[in-house]
Amino acid sequence: MLPEYFEFSLPTKLIYGVGILESIEEAVARFGKRKALLVTDRILLSAGPVDKVKAGFAKTGIEIACIFDDVPPNSTIKTVEECAALGKKTECDMIIAVGGGSVIDTAKVANLLMVKGGRVQDHMGAYLLDSTEQLLPAIIIPTTAGTGSEVTKVAVIADPDNDVKLPFAEEQFLPQLAVLDPEMTVSMPPKLTACTGMDALVHAIEAYVDKEWSPASDALALHAIKLISENILQACDQPGDLQARGAMQVGSFLAGVAFSHSMVGMVHGISHALGGVYHIPHGLANTLILPEVMEYNLESRTERYADVAMALGISFPSVVSNSQSVIQSGALDLISKAVKKTDIDPLKNFVDGKARRIRNFAVSKLENLGFVDDWIRRQAAIAGIEKIRTLNRQLAYLTGIPLNLKDAGITDHLEKLDQVADTAMEDGSMLYNPVEPDREAVMDIIEKVYHAADTPLKVNPAELLPHRAGKKAAGKLSAVFADSEMLYDILLDFYEMLSKNPDIGPALQKTGLCIQFRYAKPDAVITIDTRGEEPEIIRGEFDGKPEVTMSMNADFAHKFWHGKANLVSALTRRQVTAKGNVPKTLKLLPILKPAYKLYPQYLKDRGHGELILK
Repeated sequence: MLPEYFEFSLPTKLIYGVGILESIEEAVARFGKRKALLVTDRILLSAGPVDKVKAGFAKTGIEIACIFDDVPPNSTIKTVEECAALGKKTECDMIIAVGGGSVIDTAKVANLLMVKGGRVQDHMGAYLLDSTEQLLPAIIIPTTAGTGSEVTKVAVIADPDNDVKLPFAEEQFLPQLAVLDPEMTVSMPPKLTACTGMDALVHAIEAYVDKEWSPASDALALHAIKLISENILQACDQPGDLQARGAMQVGSFLAGVAFSHSMVGMVHGISHALGGVYHIPHGLANTLILPEVMEYNLESRTERYADVAMALGISFPSVVSNSQSVIQSGALDLISKAVKKTDIDPLKNFVDGKARRIRNFAVSKLENLGFVDDWIRRQAAIAGIEKIRTLNRQLAYLTGIPLNLKDAGITDHLEKLDQVADTAMEDGSMLYNPVEPDREAVMDIIEKVYHAADTPLKVNPAELLPHRAGKKAAGKLSAVFADSEMLYDILLDFYEMLSKNPDIGPALQKTGLCIQFRYAKPDAVITIDTRGEEPEIIRGEFDGKPEVTMSMNADFAHKFWHGKANLVSALTRRQVTAKGNVPKTLKLLPILKPAYKLYPQYLKDRGHGELILK
């Protein structure tokens, strides 16, 4: 079943890669020369991520003209106004945000203020800008994996004088470029990793169960749930695991796109209120509130919460979609063994007594067993809620996050409970919750989370993976070949060696391909022509017409022959351009794979051991 109407768009270009900031030139070339205001916070400025950004952009036409680093964990009206004032004073025509949700939200609203002027409060609301109005181009580089703000059109700014958070939503908040580099998140402490990761998980779950779901947001949300739930413990336990860090970044991005289209619900409504009144960090508030709201919504979205449970890795014992599959799969026997206590006693008795004989019945006679599947799905959904509670306890064990609102910083015995409830009920997120929010229910949830007595739970080693450092952007050597003569000297002889290799040469000859490599920095042209009786290696321009011309920097070729550069990805990223029959050329890759082991030894034999990439 499809919704009556839905929209989907993703105007932001996003690039991902470990160490990708070191080679950002091509991705930002379209912006030309710019003066950028870099928005960040003081911790990131001193911890290293900002230095990586500055080094990467130093190779581009974008000048970082000034840095605003006075962004607090919850950005305020004053913060935004000061940031915008600095950008206008230095006549910046671009914004680069390096940080988490607070930094990114500050950059979005400061951009609005720089262009439109006025006070922050003047722009509060949704879609006040005309579709023809433009903000300054923006590049967002997240250092957390949680908000997904790099691909959302919303921002939230605190108004501490009134204990509320001001919401903003504009299509123009979507940046022109988002850069996901897992290395930028390594300095994030475990507690922040846990809270931001759970924030992203809330985005995905609420996007999937809320009223405004769509096929596109569903697909993104479910995959985000899978990525985040499979990697969050690892990211907290092994901060240097770039594979886990990358999975969390991508999960956060997918969840951000999902909730941009289907919105969030009651978890966020309550969390925004707790943040505004009690200044509870947003990610932590979401973490604590999530399982209680899932329980509140369960009966109205049982099927969807069962899907969420499957994405979380729940098997109970075999989640199925129709009664025939229950019978044919033998799941009835499993249910008989699994069910200990149930509120459906007739089901248990039926399963215990009839499971084996039931398969002899005609499937057409079993339509009345649909309740079996409903029961299984409901139990799976309940198990999914318990999985979230368990995950919170495991994160508390790994990182020390609090497990109730009292330990989270509420010290007045909830004296402002009425204010929190009123603020929550007025929050726009509540409109999208699958169940109409009830003020008393909101108060009950807050009180329950305040008094919760859950304890940290030790993580089973089987739930963690061995430390994986992940692949760094291949090789740190640059300007490998001093000049064109050095390039010709090394690569011409290497290609000659390959043409005579008994494993590579004959296979290369069979392709009948003429491929030309045009190198830059330094400039050189080498053609491999296998159309004759023997492969011919040609230096410089020649009279013939190659079937394919591959253009690339010489450093890329050096990495490629080490087996440390992905040609297909390089084509996508335009590190390599190809003219001609590209599919035929790509068929060379399996033939050339043995060369990856030959090249380092060849360099060593030629006296160039210093050029070998580790």
